[in-house]
Amino acid sequence: MASAAMKLENARALGRTHVLLTGTLMTPEGAVQVRVRNISADGAQIWAERPIRADCDAVLKRGALFAAAKVIWADEHHAGLSFYRNLTRDEFDLRARA
Repeated sequence: MASAAMKLENARALGRTHVLLTGTLMTPEGAVQVRVRNISADGAQIWAERPIRADCDAVLKRGALFAAAKVIWADEHHAGLSFYRNLTRDEFDLRARA
């Protein structure tokens, strides 16, 4: 868990972009419609109507973007994603396009 916390802290240091976008999170329990609250090259914070399990793998889909991630924390409606690889500049720019 310490390495996930360090990665989250590093992602915050790189800067986040506050957004309000929709997307789909594919989890082991199925697809969940989400709102992306903020995003960086390293991860994202999302909101969902139903709880998302923490400590599982997932894929965030928005338009042509598919980003494999680990759900590093979750509560009733929010979750933090840590991407397995940094988004490229082109992928990151997709945050504004569906």
